[in-house]
Order: sequence, then C-alpha cells, then structure tokens
Amino acid sequence: MRTLVWLVVVVLMAGFPSPAHAHAGGLTPQNQLSRVVGIEPPLDGVSARMVNHGSQLEIGNGTARALTVGDVVVGPGETKRFRDERTLRAQWEVPVEGSVVKGVVESYPPPNVWLWLALVVGLGLAGVLLGKSRLALAAGVVVVAAAHVVHAVGSTLAVTGGSFVPLFLGAAGVGVVCWPLAVVAVVAAVRRKPAASFVAAVVGAMVVVAGIPDFDSFRFARLPFAGPASLDRLLVALTLGGGVALAVGGFSGMRKELAR
Repeated sequence: MRTLVWLVVVVLMAGFPSPAHAHAGGLTPQNQLSRVVGIEPPLDGVSARMVNHGSQLEIGNGTARALTVGDVVVGPGETKRFRDERTLRAQWEVPVEGSVVKGVVESYPPPNVWLWLALVVGLGLAGVLLGKSRLALAAGVVVVAAAHVVHAVGSTLAVTGGSFVPLFLGAAGVGVVCWPLAVVAVVAAVRRKPAASFVAAVVGAMVVVAGIPDFDSFRFARLPFAGPASLDRLLVALTLGGGVALAVGGFSGMRKELAR
C-alpha cells in the first residue's frame, strides 16, 4: 500500500509541478495597491478600474469608436487589460481621448505576523494529539485539505480575465496530488487500516512544502484572494500548521503501529 502511494505521488507530481507563486496568475500579496479614482471629464460608455490585485488597468469601451490609451487601442465594445508604469505613482493620470483616468496608490498597514505564526506553531503542536487516533487523523486531513481547496478557489477567483481551470490548477499546485491522497487517508482511517497514518503524514508533508510561499500572506496587508484577507490567512494557517500536525501525527501513529 505504501509503495503504491509513493508511486502515485511521484507520477502525479511529475505531471503537476509546484507553481512559482502561491496565488493564481502569479499575483502576490502587497502593502500598497493602485486604484482608479475616476475619469475626468467623464466619458460616456467608458469605464476604468484596476484589476488583478492592482497590477493592470482595465478599460471598457462601450462606445461606437476606438479609444487610444497610450500604446493600447481599445476597439468598440472591447475591454482590455494592460500594465502601465504610470499607475505605480502615488497619484497618477493616464490620458484617454481628451480625458484622463485618475488614480492613487494606497498604503495599508501589515498584519501582526507573529500572531499568525503563533497560530501555525500551535496547530503544528496539535500533531501529538492527532497521532493517538486514526479518526482524529482523518478529521485533520479533511480540515487541511478543505482549507487548501478553498484557498486555491479564492485565489483563482481573484484573477480577472483568465480561464478558471488552468488558473485553479496553477494555484492548487501539489494539491492536485494531495486531495486524492486525502480521500485515501480518510477511507483507510474509517476502515481502520494501518496505512491511514502513513498517507496522512505524506499529505501533511506535501502541503507544508508546497505552502511555504504562502508565508507572505502573514506579512502583507492585501492578498489576491476573493474574500477577506483574514479568511485567507486563516486558511493558510490551517494548511501550514495543520500540515505539520498531520506529518507529526502520522509518523507518531506509524511508530505506534510498528511497536505493536
């Protein structure tokens, strides 16, 4: 059983390499974000906003004529997103057909990183308790896997203008491997199979390694997540701390089984 699990892990990881960024679309947490204040004077049928975590200016053209924005031409009925270095200034303007899109870069205070790290450590220490019961390990696997899934979904929904499936797979990373293994661990635990501890430990170790880039979620104020930043931080804490707990609890359970 253990050999089969490792073969599945190796094969799936070869097909689904871990992403370079923890969030979908390569978006990263920030303490400063650019936003559009308005268009002056207003242009009927023309909209402007910053998307993709303040990294792109989106111009919507609801008029019957083409609009020129710098080097970008937005045709009638089109919506285009592009990067513009001017949007990085504290107060910025981008000309559009005799008007200007005005915006600002706003700063936000970072969260208390030590509070979140303490939560991760506390969850990790709970691994000692998880190792005492296969059902406790199964419950831990469900919580960690669910947190990882919701984090990946929220990260994907924060991206504007991309296809959901490839973005989701990119945000999931080795979750594509971990989630099926999580099901295996739960089924094995319910059936009282010794392999439950081993599979839970593998799942925990994998999500911790894959989630290391997510530590930035504890350091920056604004996160590329379709929901409250505090929710995403909680999901990351559950994934990282819970992953450590699964690894510790799983190996503890394996030692108990070998001692019998």
